[in-house]
This record gives sequence, structure tokens and C-alpha cells, in this order.
Amino acid sequence: MKFPFLSGKMNDYFEVGYLDGCLLREAAIVLIQLMLPTFSTSRLIIRPFLPEDSNDIFRLNGNRKVMQFLPRDEVFGSQAEASHFLESYIRKSEELAFVRQAVIRRSDGKWLGWCGLREQKDGEVDLGFRFHESEWGNGYATESGLAWLEYGFNEGQLSEIVANAAVGNVGSQKVLAKLGFLRHEREDHTEDGFRWLRYRINKNRYQKESVSQTM
Repeated sequence: MKFPFLSGKMNDYFEVGYLDGCLLREAAIVLIQLMLPTFSTSRLIIRPFLPEDSNDIFRLNGNRKVMQFLPRDEVFGSQAEASHFLESYIRKSEELAFVRQAVIRRSDGKWLGWCGLREQKDGEVDLGFRFHESEWGNGYATESGLAWLEYGFNEGQLSEIVANAAVGNVGSQKVLAKLGFLRHEREDHTEDGFRWLRYRINKNRYQKESVSQTM
């Protein structure tokens, strides 16, 4: 028995004979979750994506205000397309050093959006986040972003993390400023029809910002 959403090396453990073919798809997904970081903050649970998150992903990327300053090719044409994308991402996550993950509200289990790190083609690691419009203004991006910065600079052993925000995306710009990121104007660039502002934060600045926020 093979599971199409798992890469080769994990499938080796799921063939008939290892567990008598009784391992269910849900159990395999749990094993992937155990391999990836999971965070808990005062209000949030940040966990790996699950296939059932596809409906929220579809609605999130289908909201015009949410996607106003983001590439149009990230808008899914159907629920099935969103499901296919998500299962592909879950499969790839096993091989990635850094990932985006779902953000869940602890009080009621509501799916709020996603946040996480991603290694870019040039080797740098960026922080990204996206939340349902109904959840804007509650500080969830900042709270989950801080959890990922802590992970990146500690367990992830990163020396610097970058971020990008479109010129008109004032909300994301404010979040990055709250997280301690600094603007790097010389690295601003145009891509996907948008002018992107470049931000950076290194480990020393993160540590100083963390200390100042606890005083």
C-alpha cells in the first residue's frame, strides 16, 4: 500500500508488511505532523496543514481584499484545485527545512490563516503570513510571526530572516515593523506586477527586541 501524498522514503514504512496494511491515511498524516514543528502561544496553535484545511485555503485565497497585494496565480479556480495544491504541499513539507503552517485559535479551534518560514531560491529564508479578512486587527500575524522568529533563530539556527510586503500593503508593513524587521530600500524589487518592499531582521536585533518587549 502506497500513500500518494508521501514521498518515497516515508512510503517505505507504509507498505503492506510493515503494519499489515492497516495504517490509515489519517495516521500517516499524523506522522508527518510529528516531523514538523508545532507551536502554541497564549492564543494560538500553529500546526502543519491537513487536507481538510483546503476549504479555508480556497476561501482565503478567493477573498479580493486578502489577495489585493498578492499574485493572482495564487487564486484557486476551484475547491478541487485548492485540495490538489494543499496535498502537494503537505507531501513536499517532509523535505523542507522551513514551512508555512495553519494558525488555529485555541479558544474555539477556528482556522484563522497561515504563517511560517520559507527558504527562497537564493537560499535566504523569508517570513510570510496570510489571514482571513474577518480576523484582521487582532494581532494574530504578529503573535504567530514572533513564534516563527523564535523557532528560526533558535532551532532553525538562522542568522537572518527576510520578508517582503507590497507597497500598498500597509497592514503587513505594520506587522513587520512590530516584529522588529528593518527596511532595506536597496533591495526593493518589482515582481508579479507589484513593487515589493524588502525587510530584514538578524538574530542580534531579534534578541534585543525580545528583551525590550519583556521589560
